[in-house]
Amino acid sequence: MDLYDVYPKEYIHRSLDMLSKMGKEFGIGYNNKNGKFNTRLAHLGGFYALENGKYDEYARAVFKAYFEDGLNLYNREVLSEIAENIGLNPAKMLDAIDSKKYDENLKEARNLAIEYGIQSVPTFIINNKYKISGIRDYEDFKKAIVDIFNRLD
Repeated sequence: MDLYDVYPKEYIHRSLDMLSKMGKEFGIGYNNKNGKFNTRLAHLGGFYALENGKYDEYARAVFKAYFEDGLNLYNREVLSEIAENIGLNPAKMLDAIDSKKYDENLKEARNLAIEYGIQSVPTFIINNKYKISGIRDYEDFKKAIVDIFNRLD
């Protein structure tokens, strides 16, 4: 899906500019400016990585491939290379994805997103009641967290 078909152009540019500024501090670049890639296979691969104790490495590699390198995460060769680079067996990962083993996990995640009204990332749900959505700098995020915790019983 093309982000420009979903969100206003100004919103996309503002978000990418903020991501670029915030990421720069941590050595993260955001070069994928079109967001046209389907990430379904990458999410399914994430369940495989989690099951094999490699989720953190996988997530970092997928984010780098997508945001910095602008790679198509629906491309099985791209996912295979990511898996191999972090010590996962690419063939076993793709076999697990193809077996539909993780489809129910993805469906459950999608249902939770609908239940909580999640329309953008990042979104944080606190105590199954409060939601913080969107890209924020540290001070804005901290204020939102403090405001929520001040409302808790």
